[in-house]
Amino acid sequence: MNRENDIVEVPEGWGFVKTLDRRDFLKLTSSGLLVLCVIDPLLGTAGAMPAEAAQRAAPDFNAFLHIGADGRVTCLVGKVEMGQGIMTALPQLAAEELDVPLSSVDIVMGDTDLCPTDSGTYGSLSVRVFGPTLRAAAAEARTVLVQMAAERLQRPVADLDVRDGVVVSKTDRAKHVSYGELTAGKRIERRLDGQAVLKQVSAFTIMGKSAPRRDALDKVTGKAKYAGDIAPSGALHARILRPPSHGATFVRADTSAAEAVPGVRVVRDGDLIAVLHAHRDEATRALALVKATYPPSPSTLTHETIFEHLQKVAPEGTASGSRGNLADGEKLASQVVEQTYLKGYVAHAAMETHSAVAAVE
Repeated sequence: MNRENDIVEVPEGWGFVKTLDRRDFLKLTSSGLLVLCVIDPLLGTAGAMPAEAAQRAAPDFNAFLHIGADGRVTCLVGKVEMGQGIMTALPQLAAEELDVPLSSVDIVMGDTDLCPTDSGTYGSLSVRVFGPTLRAAAAEARTVLVQMAAERLQRPVADLDVRDGVVVSKTDRAKHVSYGELTAGKRIERRLDGQAVLKQVSAFTIMGKSAPRRDALDKVTGKAKYAGDIAPSGALHARILRPPSHGATFVRADTSAAEAVPGVRVVRDGDLIAVLHAHRDEATRALALVKATYPPSPSTLTHETIFEHLQKVAPEGTASGSRGNLADGEKLASQVVEQTYLKGYVAHAAMETHSAVAAVE
């Protein structure tokens, strides 16, 4: 490492890339700027983060940005796209703080080899909790790049501005250098002594603006691939026998009719029965031929009694925070209203086909 400018030669095979295959990913990003940003899980660079951040694991490299020799930016995040739009929103955060066009930012999501560890994708927390971390990393990257540009151009940092990934002197526009030129052929690791300054909301040009969703076209045209669309060579599709109602206990099953269907395999392990076939439609048809016996469910719950039942069996609650005194507040109130509101008992479940893919070697 050259301690004077924090430049490290790039080891062969190191790198990241946009959402292409792994081979191209490694080839296209074998050079550039790597920003590792350690963020306290309870505190972001813009102040206290939401309480949900306390659920995170121990601090880790929560932000990972790569700036390639061509100036393209790759975000690597542990989150995955589940329809909430973060494939588009997270690049917006990075583009804003880096001062690069949104079109020049790619994203790799949920790759366990390439992306930082993460607590998961749930609760609509990707932007709210992880967003400040990603913004902090992008802001740090921008600050580091401007410092490098100041050294390259022999200009003070205060004289430099960034437009579309190009650092330009405010007083001599002929002096400029792009992010790609600054990182060409090198990997740079440089840390700031303090925290980078985030943009003010009033200065936003990308965040808060409507942007076309990157996955929209593939989804509406059927090009997008889901877990249920992936079938390794020689894979069999399984359909599992389910009880007809909550609490129903399996007694016995006659699978002879299903086993008579050409190409069908039946797997039995206790009360688990699965019907397998090379074609999912045939597996579904064969499952319907299984004659299973279940006694009536012992449950007597209805949509009218379910709420009382839930209150009875609910574990004791815990307070996540406390402030003020409710009893004192009631004494000061001119009117106290007490009411219970109930909504229909529904399942918070995804609409798509539930599926999993396994390749055993």
